[in-house]
Amino acid sequence: MARDLIEQDPSTADFLHQAEGRLDMPLGRLMLEGPEAELQATATAQPAILFHSLALLRLTASRGLTPALVAGHSMGEFAGLVAAEALDPLDALAAVKARGLAMSAAAPAASGMIAVLGLPDAIVERACAASEGLVVVANYNAPGQVVISGSEAGLNAVSPHLHAAGAKRLVRLPVSGAFHSPLMVDAAQVFAAAWEKIPLRRLRRPEVFNADAQEHAEPDDVRRLMVGQLTGPVRWTQSIQRLQQLGADTYVEVGPRRTLTGLVKKILPGAVVHNIEDLASMKTVLETVDGG
Repeated sequence: MARDLIEQDPSTADFLHQAEGRLDMPLGRLMLEGPEAELQATATAQPAILFHSLALLRLTASRGLTPALVAGHSMGEFAGLVAAEALDPLDALAAVKARGLAMSAAAPAASGMIAVLGLPDAIVERACAASEGLVVVANYNAPGQVVISGSEAGLNAVSPHLHAAGAKRLVRLPVSGAFHSPLMVDAAQVFAAAWEKIPLRRLRRPEVFNADAQEHAEPDDVRRLMVGQLTGPVRWTQSIQRLQQLGADTYVEVGPRRTLTGLVKKILPGAVVHNIEDLASMKTVLETVDGG
């Protein structure tokens, strides 16, 4: 993860040194050498993914590519706050470390998440409502791609109904708990105490937030939304639709992999979408935006 950035860009290597000091974590070793199981643990994966995204954001900004509008998916909202110039990068990493630790510690046993493919949102919502709180919608990722979250018993009970309703696939996600559900209330409380101590400024660019798919700028509102995100759904479909309403016509995903690029294409067929995940893709996007 981020090997080319760390090994080829001196400013990223310096940023990594600062990040490791702030987090008291061997981030570089984990990202370059693993072990994979430790890197994938929630408390480690979240700072690592955020570091990768922030390193790319720093480089794109230094080359003149800055966003007019911002959104992030779940933990990606912290990168969004950095892009909106409301949160300093090292503070963002500290916040995400606290978030990951809180989520890991509070994740209840016998719980998890399932991606439901091929059903309208309303049908998935009705199936969850029938579970009487055992299962909730956690992510509205794209039309026909919704993630549900809840207790093991609830997921097992709801799954046959989703199959019967015509779901193409149900995919169990490799996560340690029922994220974005009421089962994470303890994590939200722990994270809120740490988050309150981290400096946050008024946003200088509009950011559309997962919790309500609306833009917010005031620190108090943002703090509340980011805490609520742990127990509520990620409204990604609605957030991208809101960006379009605000005038967005080109979308650039910044960070590892291309997951959001695919989701945006499903939400807005025909949209101009790019992704920046390494130095090569950054060069391609910059050349495209600059007209070659």
